[in-house]
Amino acid sequence: MKSSAHLSPFLGATAILAFLLVTAASAATIQAGSDLQAAINQAVPGDTVLAAPGVYGGVEITKSINLIGDGARIRADDRQIGMKVGADDVTISGFTVEGGFYGIHLVGSRNCTISNNTITGCVQWGIGLISSDDNRIENNVANYNGLGGEGWYGIYLSGSHRNLIQDNVASFNGEYGIALFPSCSENVIRENVAERNDYGIYMFTNCADNLIQKNRLAQNFNSGIKMINGCSKNQILENDIVENGVVGIFLQRGSGYNLIRGNEIADNSKFGIQIQEGPSGNNTIVENNISASQRGIFVNTDGNHIYKNRIFDCVIPAEDRGVNQWYADYPEGGNFWGDYIGTDEFGGPGQNISGSDGFADLPRIINERARDIYPVMGEAVLPLQLVDASINPARASIGAEVTVEAVLDSKNGVAQVSARTRSLLRSSERTPYIRMDRAGDGAYVGTLQTALMGPGRYEIILSAKDSKGYEVEETIGELELIPRAGWSFDEALSKGL
Repeated sequence: MKSSAHLSPFLGATAILAFLLVTAASAATIQAGSDLQAAINQAVPGDTVLAAPGVYGGVEITKSINLIGDGARIRADDRQIGMKVGADDVTISGFTVEGGFYGIHLVGSRNCTISNNTITGCVQWGIGLISSDDNRIENNVANYNGLGGEGWYGIYLSGSHRNLIQDNVASFNGEYGIALFPSCSENVIRENVAERNDYGIYMFTNCADNLIQKNRLAQNFNSGIKMINGCSKNQILENDIVENGVVGIFLQRGSGYNLIRGNEIADNSKFGIQIQEGPSGNNTIVENNISASQRGIFVNTDGNHIYKNRIFDCVIPAEDRGVNQWYADYPEGGNFWGDYIGTDEFGGPGQNISGSDGFADLPRIINERARDIYPVMGEAVLPLQLVDASINPARASIGAEVTVEAVLDSKNGVAQVSARTRSLLRSSERTPYIRMDRAGDGAYVGTLQTALMGPGRYEIILSAKDSKGYEVEETIGELELIPRAGWSFDEALSKGL
């Protein structure tokens, strides 16, 4: 007799098909009564348990079954787990889990699908994966978890790999929307919403090769994304990271070799991207829009490569305290800087060949070590700029009143405006400041008293600051003062007139 190892391919396929048919035929659908755990205990692997509308206690699943809810609610007390899974190939869908120490809790489980559930009010995490690989967590809502004590998670992974976390909402949680800690790798975190947590997505300690893509991470009280303690080789792609309380993306303590590409990073209060502490270098930051933060990009590590980004409407567009490269080799080029107005009359790697090439002829200087050799040309994007100004009269006798007017365009609102004079003849001469008062939409007016000024030519310099701290200072014109007949400036000054 031939052993089964030597069956023909046709006979082997027939046997497998017969086995699958028998397995499918043996699967049952069980309608749970008031005791959901009893129905789960009755089921065998492959069965489907249906839970009708109603309130059930916490359950534990230790076999490969499908658990489907239709208006079913799980309520557990603060020391219980709402739904504990300790088996592979489990499906849980259609439940609302209210309360419990953990909501839906997988331990050592593989190939499970957790979808279309709502988990809220748990002491620690809403959905947790502990040493659980190759699972799908999709279309769940995990809000308002971990609000007591230290504050915890909407969705939490620990020592878990190759999981898909997709199309979930993890907002209003005590600390983290989605958290990976520690040693989580090759997970895909895609198209989720994490808002109004302390951190939208948080990775801590040796989390590598994860994909974070097309998520909305907004209005979190600290960071949109934070990676700390050796989180490396992750990809942060095409996310909306906006209006977070401190920083959009924060890499810290050895979190290097990450790719940050194609993200919209806007209106984060202090930093768009912040990289600091320890050897957190060798990250690639490319093709992002970074705008409306106090600092656009802040780095104090080495080896980061930053190019083809649009950096605009930031009070300090870039601060580099390490040794980093702010451009790619020609002809890829550098970054667009909204505050940089350059000319483009030359091209080539050395910007010395006649003819424009889309890059400014002169570098954009960041500091004495850092510069963008190939700043990308484009229309300046200035959140605060002087539109028009006038000095009337521009030539007057000493003692006359001179009116100074300015019109400002400000995205963030003007916080303060002033003007001052500077003598073009006597550098040591004390010159007065001019108080500027608002005179209409964007218009400011002030009066210069010239009685104690000497004859000569003066520049009028306007200074303005917006509510975010962006400043502009420009010379708006010149004033010529001529002596009055029979009047001496020195004599008047000595008498205090």
